[in-house]
Amino acid sequence: MLRFLETNSNLISQDTFINKFTNKKVLVIGSGPSVNSVKWENLDYDCIVTTSFFYLNDEIRNLTNIAHVTLTDLVDLEHPSLAEFMDKNPTCTVAFEPKPHPFYETEKYKKFNQKYKEQIIYYNTQYGKKEGVAGRVCYFITQFSPSDLYYVGIDGKSSNPQNDPQNAFRTQLKGDADGYDQNEFVESHLYFANILYQTSLQTGTKLYNLGEGFDFNCSTSYSQNYFPLSKEIKQTIKL
Repeated sequence: MLRFLETNSNLISQDTFINKFTNKKVLVIGSGPSVNSVKWENLDYDCIVTTSFFYLNDEIRNLTNIAHVTLTDLVDLEHPSLAEFMDKNPTCTVAFEPKPHPFYETEKYKKFNQKYKEQIIYYNTQYGKKEGVAGRVCYFITQFSPSDLYYVGIDGKSSNPQNDPQNAFRTQLKGDADGYDQNEFVESHLYFANILYQTSLQTGTKLYNLGEGFDFNCSTSYSQNYFPLSKEIKQTIKL
């Protein structure tokens, strides 16, 4: 599933992620509205993985058990909140998904890459549509056979996105910033959930879509059929 995993660090190897994720309960936090719609913090998990604009959410940024973050070419690498997080969390690995883009030629990127090179890796995946960076990091994590993978904030949007709750990281956003058709989100998230489920059958990983049941959660129909939330989990995360 991974196209490559590279690093310039002398400290990071495949064993780094085996230690972080293998046989562990991992919670992936994307930026979708389900993050604010359930009590994911009530769950029993070993570590958290999150993405991109997490540093704009004070609650998320200040969590003490974030093991890994994947960033996109949209982030502000000089944002003081991101710098504060990086300096306080030297064992948190950070990934980029390199592709031809001016972002990777900027001085900001080069400086960030140099300063935090012992924490940085690069990977890409064979798959990826509009499930976003949080969906793609799930593909990355499952390669290391976690015992449980909870995901929240990997939602998409409803058929009436103007009524959707706000983005959990960028609170000025609702739905999606680019105006894609909702059917594209549904197709992408069903694709995502199917790949995740098929992989989980090989790795023995239990999956939990914590946004299941909300009209803006585009993988609900798949997870309800193939890895539905138990009554116990629903009660645990209910607001």
